[in-house]
Amino acid sequence: MEHDHGDSLDWSMERRVEGLVNKHMADIAVESLQQRLTAVSDEMHSLVEHVSRRSETAAQRKIIALLVEIKDEQQRQWAVLRDLQARLQGQTGYEEEDVEALDMDLPLRTLEQLDEMERRLEEPGIQKKMVSFLSRMGGATIDDAVRRLMQAVLSFAVGSELNWVGRGQKRSFRNTRLQGVLFRALKRTPVGKEATHHQYADVVKKWLRFAPFRQGGSGRRCCKPPVESPDSEEVDSFNQSCTH
Repeated sequence: MEHDHGDSLDWSMERRVEGLVNKHMADIAVESLQQRLTAVSDEMHSLVEHVSRRSETAAQRKIIALLVEIKDEQQRQWAVLRDLQARLQGQTGYEEEDVEALDMDLPLRTLEQLDEMERRLEEPGIQKKMVSFLSRMGGATIDDAVRRLMQAVLSFAVGSELNWVGRGQKRSFRNTRLQGVLFRALKRTPVGKEATHHQYADVVKKWLRFAPFRQGGSGRRCCKPPVESPDSEEVDSFNQSCTH
C-alpha cells in the first residue's frame, strides 16, 4: 500500500504541474489576445477618422468591415480564454486536499476496489466531490479527455475485466455509478461541454476493448487488435504491448 500511496502522490503532483502549466499558458494567451484586440480597435478608430475627413471609397468600407469582423472574432476568442482561465484558476494545489478528502486509492486496481467504489458512490456527496476532482483531468479533445478520465480511475487490469454492456464473461461498465460520474465530470470540462453521451460511450468502449493489450493481458497471445479500426493512439499502444 505504501507503493500505491507513492504512485498516487506522483500522479497528484503530475496533475498539479499540468494545472499550473495550463493556467500559465491561458494567462499568456489572454494577455496576447487582449493586446491584439486593443491594436485592432486603435486601427479601426484611426481608419474611421481618416475616412470621415475624406470621401469614403468601396475599398475603405471593405477594410472597415473586415476589421470589425476580426475584432468580433477576437472578442469571442477572448471570452473563451477568459472562461478557461477562470476554470484553471482553482486548479493549483487541489490534488492533495481532494485525494485526502475522497480517501480513494486511484486508479482502481482490482474488481474488489471497484465494488467498494460503487458502494461509496451511493452517497451523493461523494459523487459530487469525485465529479469535481475528475473534471480537472484536462484534455485537448473529447476523446483525449475521456481517455484521461478512464486512466485516472481504472487500471488496465480492471479495464480488461469490463466491457460496456457486460457481454461474455466480463462485467458491465455502463451500469456502474462510476460511469455516470465520469460523464458528469466530462461535461464540466472546457472541451466536453457539448459532448453527448454517445460520443463519450464510444471512447469508453474503445478504451475498455484495448485495455488487455495495453496491460499485456490476454490480448498478447494473438497480437491481433479487434476488427474495428482503432485510432492511431490505440494502434501505437497495441503495437507496444505486442513487442514487449
